[in-house]
Amino acid sequence: MKYKRNIILATFALFIFSLYSSCYSLPFKDREFHIKDGTLYRGKDTYTLQSFYVPDAAQKGAELKTMVPLLASIAEVGGDAVAMDLISDVNANTVDTKAIETIKTYADRAKDQYMTVILRIAPNTKPGRKDPVFNALKQNFKGLLTIVYWTDGPYAEEWTKALKKINKYGVVISKKNADLILSEDVNQTNIPFEKTVFLSIPEKQIRKAHFLLPYSKENLNLVDEAFAKNTPCTEIDLNTASSILTEEERQEGFIPLFDGKTLNGWWYLGDNNETFTVNPKGFIEWKSKGGKALMTCNRYDNFILRLEWMIEKGGNTGVWVWAPRASRASKIGFEVQILGDSDRTDLTDDTTGAIYKVIPPKVKAMKPDGEWNDLEIICNGSHVKVTLNGQVVQDANFDEVEELKYRLRKGFIGVTDHGNYCGFRNIRIKPL
Repeated sequence: MKYKRNIILATFALFIFSLYSSCYSLPFKDREFHIKDGTLYRGKDTYTLQSFYVPDAAQKGAELKTMVPLLASIAEVGGDAVAMDLISDVNANTVDTKAIETIKTYADRAKDQYMTVILRIAPNTKPGRKDPVFNALKQNFKGLLTIVYWTDGPYAEEWTKALKKINKYGVVISKKNADLILSEDVNQTNIPFEKTVFLSIPEKQIRKAHFLLPYSKENLNLVDEAFAKNTPCTEIDLNTASSILTEEERQEGFIPLFDGKTLNGWWYLGDNNETFTVNPKGFIEWKSKGGKALMTCNRYDNFILRLEWMIEKGGNTGVWVWAPRASRASKIGFEVQILGDSDRTDLTDDTTGAIYKVIPPKVKAMKPDGEWNDLEIICNGSHVKVTLNGQVVQDANFDEVEELKYRLRKGFIGVTDHGNYCGFRNIRIKPL
């Protein structure tokens, strides 16, 4: 009898525990948005919405020549989200199916670029079973948590409630009674900072603040300037660093990007400013995770870049080229892949020397893991040539590659942190 009672008690305890777990450990997938303790999360990581509003983006279609440059221009200055209208006419009694497909295409592309779509819903009607906007949302966006919703207009509160019925854990932005609250005042104190989406540029805390701005060249420039001010970068002393150049390179116009002693000339994309250190032997050495990447102070367009790299067996790093200030540089600019894969014989778009996830290397050219490798990257207009240890591994015209032709053609150069030991040295560049 006592044994049966213990079984019953144990079963009951397990039931209670499962209920508790389901409430506090919701099974959100990678890159799905949710709010936890008042903070925005995407999957398991916190996320800051730094967005630009393009009202008619959904109506313009999602061809690569339209979508890729728009997302790239936002990421280039430090943004990570594009906001767009579900309907262009607030009095419309239908929702354009092409616009819905465009929104979904943008959402998929943005998700792959570590960006997102903010969908604005602002009809002049209340939600209801017969309302076309409500039914379009229910049929097409139920369960879609990889985007964020924004309610606006005369019935914003009603639409916020309707969206919560469609997606219980979906994240909604609105002027009040929502997960994230829109605010004109960057100095407001009534709403917790992490719950506020500013409608102006919060210059002093721009790296940590949600914002939503009209898409314009002026606002893009202002955001870029605000990020630069809040991400100080000490320029390299060219006279001190010039010792890494050969006499021939000096005559040709090369300049050093690394002085062999400090990280002057570089800034961290992530929060850990101790991810890389300078080894006493004069090379940049990986130490710990969290820096994401080391980025050059300046942007470059056409150039010859030379450096040496080494990596541990099984490790992962890379060199970003034409990188944006935010989001996934390998899908917005491009990345020359570096792996500790010297024992592999296949050539894919994810082996050393590849243009990451686009073009496999022509030949296998890396040295054994742990040894130093010579890398040269030449960017001249749409032409990119990559030479590894004296062998040409890439020679491509990006205008002839659909996936690459609309990406950035100017940006930062970065060396990446993927949580593996690696090193870089003798980094120099010749602007063309």
